[in-house]
Amino acid sequence: DNRAHDIRPEALAAVVDRLADDDAVFTSDTGMATVWLSRFVEMRGDRRLLGSYNLGSMANAMPQALGAQCLDRERQVVAFCGDGGLSMLLGDLMTLKTSQLPVKLVVFDNRRLGMVKLEQEQAGLPEGTVLDNPDFAAVATALGITGIRVTDPAELEESVRRAFSTPGPVLLDVLTNPDEIAVPAKPTVEQGWGFAVAKVKEVLRSHGDTGRH
Repeated sequence: DNRAHDIRPEALAAVVDRLADDDAVFTSDTGMATVWLSRFVEMRGDRRLLGSYNLGSMANAMPQALGAQCLDRERQVVAFCGDGGLSMLLGDLMTLKTSQLPVKLVVFDNRRLGMVKLEQEQAGLPEGTVLDNPDFAAVATALGITGIRVTDPAELEESVRRAFSTPGPVLLDVLTNPDEIAVPAKPTVEQGWGFAVAKVKEVLRSHGDTGRH
């Protein structure tokens, strides 16, 4: 379901994998950013991965990337940030700027708490995680960080290439499809039924909203 022809998060993760260094350090926020990284980024060469996979902390990708880059300013560090996670720690963009750490922040901007959205829908509940995001690239630019916003799938690869080749810190804000579904490795009938019920409720609610306007 991608009627608006938004950028697919899978495509973003795959382009990052293809263009990132073979000794890059990756970090990922807990949630859908981790799902796309785990499925499309290969830990080849001397690549390393940091995350919060036991504790499930939110907003960990950027601070972990800052720490890794402090240890080695010459090594490429790429943070897979969810928009919800990034929003929680926007103040650390100032740390990034002040310390001039050349971290590349890749923001999966689906205007949702994506993992929570899927969990709600699997339980038969209509989604309730819509975020009122700013233009994160503009926020970064205002702080003196290179900000790149991508809304057109045709511009995706060149934008990632530009982000990686630009000296210093970069925030790459990519508007991705909020309705992209990460199917579990072993989906159950109950999950499928709950998802179907949730989608019916979302459609009915959408039609009701249209009627009120």
